[in-house]
Amino acid sequence: MLNRAFLKLYYMREHPVLNLGPLKYSLIGKIQDEGQSAGNSNRSSSETTRKAFILKDDLFKLWFVGFVEGDGSFIINKDGYLEFRITQSSNDAQVLFMIKKMLGFGVVRIQDSKRKTHCYRVRDKENLSKLISIFNGSIFLESRKIQFKLWLEAFNIKYKENVLYLNEDFKPSLNDSWLSGFTDAEGCFTCSISDNKTQTASLIRLRYILSQKGNTENMDHLANILGGKKHYIKSYDGYNVVVNTTKLSSIVQYFSVFSLKTKKYITYFNWIKIYKLIINKNHNSIEGLTLIRKYKDNINRLNNNEQVLESNVFKAIIDKKCFSVILLLFILYLIYIY
Repeated sequence: MLNRAFLKLYYMREHPVLNLGPLKYSLIGKIQDEGQSAGNSNRSSSETTRKAFILKDDLFKLWFVGFVEGDGSFIINKDGYLEFRITQSSNDAQVLFMIKKMLGFGVVRIQDSKRKTHCYRVRDKENLSKLISIFNGSIFLESRKIQFKLWLEAFNIKYKENVLYLNEDFKPSLNDSWLSGFTDAEGCFTCSISDNKTQTASLIRLRYILSQKGNTENMDHLANILGGKKHYIKSYDGYNVVVNTTKLSSIVQYFSVFSLKTKKYITYFNWIKIYKLIINKNHNSIEGLTLIRKYKDNINRLNNNEQVLESNVFKAIIDKKCFSVILLLFILYLIYIY
């Protein structure tokens, strides 16, 4: 979990959501162009709506929003250019190609051959505008709302547009696909068994975990709809929502409808096998426990493979001294709220 937190900081370091230079330009430009903005007010919201990009597949849309809230970046580089980016391990690059196919635009390329990462990116005005239509009013996490709002303001200034930020109170539920996307980005399926091999059922523990740094009220909501508990994790100053074995039925039902789209599905496939063995009381037999140990080993191996990328990024963070970035982000936050 610690590496996951530093993984995010690395991507913020390499592809910062906002740099001080563009933000200065954004704030100063906003003041200087106040009169001009008023002059452009004749571009009504209905005109913006006519140009809006409509993603017809609602299942994909909310999955995509949830996935981006976990793994996406709204970027303004040092020259003031805007970019949208999602970075994934090259082992899971197929999900980026799927996103490109579903949206109908964007580029997928190798981002870092040494660390084995691919990225999906969008840079042109037309397609950035389409992404704005998707995300505006559909974001759940408060930290992401702040990032998106500043990014949208920079878009309006750079392209002399007047797209209004929609501060909707969107809350995901077990009846939409947002949680599936967020789980693909931030979720984890685990199984633990006691070393005492003479015992069975009472020592098997399945867990579904969501991790997030900050956004405590958002995590409260997720804990509530999932029937789980929120735990503060001191090691990375963040929160885990944890759902244990006895309360997993709603989650299992959810993922039977809203399936995962990354290779995390393979982990889930092994995890659900264990769950079914427990539900059917097969875990009380030697044969059942042997199968459970086999599936657990598969889960551990798959989870460890995911952590290889995070470990490499953690080392890069130490080398590049990203603490200055943390300070910069804090300054940007203060500028934003005041």
